[in-house]
Amino acid sequence: MGFDVKNTTKVGLLDLFCPHICRGCGALGSVFCECCKKYMLERQQNVCPICKQKVEKGEEKCRECEIPFRRFYVGSYREGALAKMIREYKYQSVRAIEQVLLELLFKAVPEDLGVEAERIVVVPLPTIGKHVRQRGLDHTKILAKKLAKRRGWQCEMVLERAADTVQVGTSAAERAKQAEQAYRVARKIDVEKTYLLLDDVWTTGASMLAAAKTMQEAGVENLVGVILATGKPLEE
Repeated sequence: MGFDVKNTTKVGLLDLFCPHICRGCGALGSVFCECCKKYMLERQQNVCPICKQKVEKGEEKCRECEIPFRRFYVGSYREGALAKMIREYKYQSVRAIEQVLLELLFKAVPEDLGVEAERIVVVPLPTIGKHVRQRGLDHTKILAKKLAKRRGWQCEMVLERAADTVQVGTSAAERAKQAEQAYRVARKIDVEKTYLLLDDVWTTGASMLAAAKTMQEAGVENLVGVILATGKPLEE
């Protein structure tokens, strides 16, 4: 009788016999060496996921673009080593990358959101169940829980999937249509709390925007958005 070897098992064996190399410079020994990590964190600056331009320091979101969040924070542009690490963590379950991504989140998201810590709830954007089983982990849920723990916030699965449509490889219009029916609120909303919606990347924004609409229709008044990375601005 055949069986499938989970990603986590395969990755564990690879980690044992094949040491990591830095995704930035190629140095042997870690997935992201201290020099490359320091360089990335020192250059971290919030950017707008819509226009892709850098947000002025001290600003909570882009002044020029309309977005249904009180605040919005982005780790960096989705390029180079960061794009590679997000892809490997998400699709290949390379758990050694997790801490690097968390450090970027810690740097990108301010500790002070203007309300008491006990009134902040981190909400991971739900991953399709089939994908969680295939990959061996729910990457957004893990990152959300660890961000919340680090800051003394709560983490709740406020949203759940209402439809398991796969968006990879679809057009922007198809993504938007699918996302409209993708989520539903699974828990009672407390209007006194600030909800921080977290996902890994912003491609067209369809998923985050649809999830935000669902939460606001359920009564969320103070909604914050967070993603690890977004695309770079188009060259003129």
